[in-house]
Amino acid sequence: MEKQLNVSDIEADALTAEVVSEYLRDNPDFFTSRPELVDRLALNHQEQGAVSLVHVQLNRQRQRIEELEEEITSLMSMAKSNDRTFHEFMGLQEHILQCDSLLTAVKAIEEMAKSLGLVAYVRLLDSESNYYQLSKEGYQRFATNHLNGKSAYLGRLRKVDRDVIFGDNNRAPEMGSYVVLPLKKKALQGILAFSSSDGGHFQPHMDTLFLRHLALVLSHLIEFLPWQNEDDERISNTSA
Repeated sequence: MEKQLNVSDIEADALTAEVVSEYLRDNPDFFTSRPELVDRLALNHQEQGAVSLVHVQLNRQRQRIEELEEEITSLMSMAKSNDRTFHEFMGLQEHILQCDSLLTAVKAIEEMAKSLGLVAYVRLLDSESNYYQLSKEGYQRFATNHLNGKSAYLGRLRKVDRDVIFGDNNRAPEMGSYVVLPLKKKALQGILAFSSSDGGHFQPHMDTLFLRHLALVLSHLIEFLPWQNEDDERISNTSA
């Protein structure tokens, strides 16, 4: 006759399995001196049927090695990109520190962004140009919704947010991504922002160290430089 299992038998089996599991967790080298047990152990595999524990471990190690290689490749690519970005932004900062008007500094930032396939936006609370004007009320709404004490916002922006901080007549891509940093010295001065037509270019996890340093330099220039000098005015009149 077949043995009939009762509730106590099932509980005893479960308890034994738990005790074995806990023992193996506490003694991960248990099979080191018992290779014959490793050879006898088999695990069901969806595609390969019954496979040995060693086979499973080797597959997991190979998978983990592949994952580590991908992570290293990604980190190396990021380091290379950051190194290139660092030199580009350091060169830009040296350039704008030599500007004798705020407008020429802003134009330099816009040109640098264009060379990188981006669009730069400098918007100021007290701008002498309507194009570069930032609404204080609009910024406060944006800051409340997106910054909340953070040093920068990264990600997509709705049209209402783009219009509020960049103005109605802006080139901000509808499906793009953005990084927006407040410009502050003693008080709020405006914003520095960049956009990419690639919706995944600026993401919340990205480091903004270089951009924050650029924002600090620009904030310093805003406080001390005139908006235009005579050369800027002559170029503007010629363009008009």
